[in-house]
Amino acid sequence: MLELFNAYRIDVQHIASVMLALAIWRWGAAPERWLMALFMATMVAPYYLFNLFGLGTPAFGPYNWFYIAIDLFAGAGFIAVALQANRNYPLWVAGFQLVALGAHAVKGMADAVSPLAYMIMAIGPAYCQLLVILGGFIRHLIRQRQFGRYRAWRVSPPAVGWLEP
Repeated sequence: MLELFNAYRIDVQHIASVMLALAIWRWGAAPERWLMALFMATMVAPYYLFNLFGLGTPAFGPYNWFYIAIDLFAGAGFIAVALQANRNYPLWVAGFQLVALGAHAVKGMADAVSPLAYMIMAIGPAYCQLLVILGGFIRHLIRQRQFGRYRAWRVSPPAVGWLEP
C-alpha cells in the first residue's frame, strides 16, 4: 500500500493543486488567489522545471541551494499574505512553510540527518498547506454565502499618535 501511495503521491498532489487553483481563480478572493499562486509557483512548477532540464531531485545534490531559495521565497510570500489577509488560515500556511525552512536549517547544521526525515520535514508541509488552503477556500465560500461580500485585506493600522489624547 505504501508503494502505491509513493508511486502516485506527486501526481495526485499536482492534480489536486491544479483543480484547486482553477476553483480559487473562479470563486476565490485575492488572498486565496495569492496563496494558491505562490503554492503553484514554489511547490508545483519547480518539480517540472527540474525534470524538464534533467537536474534530478532538487532536495539533494548540487542544486539544493535553489530548493532552499524557493522555500525562502515561499516563506516570505506566505508570511506577507498572512499578515495582510483578512483571514486566519494563511497564518497556518505560513507556519507550515516555517517548518520546511526549519528542516533546511537542521540539515545545514547537522551532518548526519536522515534523508527520509529531511524529506518528510521539507516536503510534508506542502501537503498540509494544500489541505489548509482547501479548508480556507471552503470557509471563504461559506462565509460569502452567509454574509455576502467582505473585504479581502486588513485595513491599515491607525496612525502612530492615535493613542495620545
